[in-house]
Amino acid sequence: MLLSCLRERFLNDVLILFPEITDQEKADFENIIASIRLEEPKNREFGDLTTNAAMVLASKVRKKPADLAVLIRDNILSKYEDIKEINIAGSGFLNIRLKDSFLIEKILEVFEKHESYGSNNTALGTKIQIEYVSSNPTGNLHIGHGRWGVMGDILSNIYSLNGFDVCREYYVNDYGTQAKIFAECVRSVYLEMFGIKYPYPEDGYPRETVSKVAETLFDEFSDSFIKDRKTMEFDETAFSGNAIRIMVSMISDTLKSVGVEFDVWFFESSLYGEGSFDATLDFLRERGLIYEKEEALWFKSTDFGDDKDRVIIRKDGNPTYFASDIMYLIDKKERKFEYLLYILGADHHGYISRLKAIASSIGMDKDKVSIIIGQLVRITEGREVQKMSRRKGRGFTLDDLVAEVGRDAVRYFFSMNSFDTHLDFDISLAKKKSNQNPVFYVQYAFARIGSILRKTNESRPANLDPDFISGMDDYDSRIFKKFLSLIEKNDFKNSSERNLAWTILLFPDTVKDACRNNAPYFVNRYLYRLAGEFHYFYKHNKIITGDRINIKRLLLAMAAKIVLKKGLDILGVSAPDRM
Repeated sequence: MLLSCLRERFLNDVLILFPEITDQEKADFENIIASIRLEEPKNREFGDLTTNAAMVLASKVRKKPADLAVLIRDNILSKYEDIKEINIAGSGFLNIRLKDSFLIEKILEVFEKHESYGSNNTALGTKIQIEYVSSNPTGNLHIGHGRWGVMGDILSNIYSLNGFDVCREYYVNDYGTQAKIFAECVRSVYLEMFGIKYPYPEDGYPRETVSKVAETLFDEFSDSFIKDRKTMEFDETAFSGNAIRIMVSMISDTLKSVGVEFDVWFFESSLYGEGSFDATLDFLRERGLIYEKEEALWFKSTDFGDDKDRVIIRKDGNPTYFASDIMYLIDKKERKFEYLLYILGADHHGYISRLKAIASSIGMDKDKVSIIIGQLVRITEGREVQKMSRRKGRGFTLDDLVAEVGRDAVRYFFSMNSFDTHLDFDISLAKKKSNQNPVFYVQYAFARIGSILRKTNESRPANLDPDFISGMDDYDSRIFKKFLSLIEKNDFKNSSERNLAWTILLFPDTVKDACRNNAPYFVNRYLYRLAGEFHYFYKHNKIITGDRINIKRLLLAMAAKIVLKKGLDILGVSAPDRM
């Protein structure tokens, strides 16, 4: 990680040069360190990196920012052998340009690590559970569920690359009121198949999906749930369980169509088996966490930062969803997850304080419980907005969207923006085979490099060792190291070469930053930038001229191909070799 390593080294040297900084209170010290930036400048003409260290430290060490900048330049940065140039600008910004030879040598790491390039061991196997989608098993998934599923899947990939031991989990709400209503809807349609009338719930779910479940039950079990037609004895438990099972299977198939799969499908009903609920109540009573009021049982969630206490058991004796939330969190703790990450729908803001309250009450660090609220998607085609409700009738579903534009476009478009940003999904744009379509633009860069490698293999350039050509597909780092030692390590011939190399080397930092900020879109943004740098590089530089090839440019193209593939893998988007 080029930027992370340089920043860590720079901060350590700053603390050695100015030890008085460590005399600050802990909170002040942490704020100072967090405020010191070593990052890309907004205007690349200023250099590769810029730091505001002099401005941040000026008041702490009682020096003028400009004078402090000189000290930092002369005592720290000028001693870094990989830095070519340091300039002081404005009120004390330090602008840094790295040596081209350093960048060329760092490119070798792309080939040495290849499959693992971009990954790190920051988390060292730390267990994290990421729960996402978790839609009620009562109908087809809407577009919002699809977006949260794709982004949850990509975020899981990102956490894995940062060394976390990730468990992807779907929580199936098969115990509440909505599950019962759904089962009643299915029962009505199912019994109609045998000429038996049974009322369809007034606020029931659309018959289209319900009918599919009923038909599957008919095909699998015929009339086995009807125990006695005269008395209408009916096996409700087995029927409801199988109806939910079939709906969950349909949901799973839909998610698989966009490349989303889970390690665990956790059923809410499993929390209430074998006295688990009573054991949970005993656990809470022993700790003085519950009390009775107005004939209901309440949880003291305000003691742990929630805005109000929550009902666990209603007056009618039935447990609430909050009761399930408590038991589910206890279960997660017992499975020894150190971090929990929830990705919830746009109407779940109230869950943030209550989930953290539960975590605190059972002895978990609430700061290790993160809740992301995902925003909705609006599907447009031209000026027409598609309806997407599954309770009010037939709407535009996730299955429809995948069939319309394909898996790659769905995954890329869903992850282009942050979780908390509404997304307008333009079907017309997603179907275009042009550079206006961002997923096409990125994939085309990868395919272009594939074309270059095929031409290299076919033309057999006179200045390229046959061993290198035969080793290109295997990315043999020994061969690449040999040729890197032969190419010139001096300056790049032009800015397009240098910009491509620089952008390639930013990939590991992008993966780390995407994890730290729970931001899959960092990867999309990076890939679009890398594709843009490559397309410009390709347009302005000849790689093959006659019977000779520019080896440095070929290696840059191959390194870009490796990183593009790795980035597209994170997004779950294909990397076609031909387009």
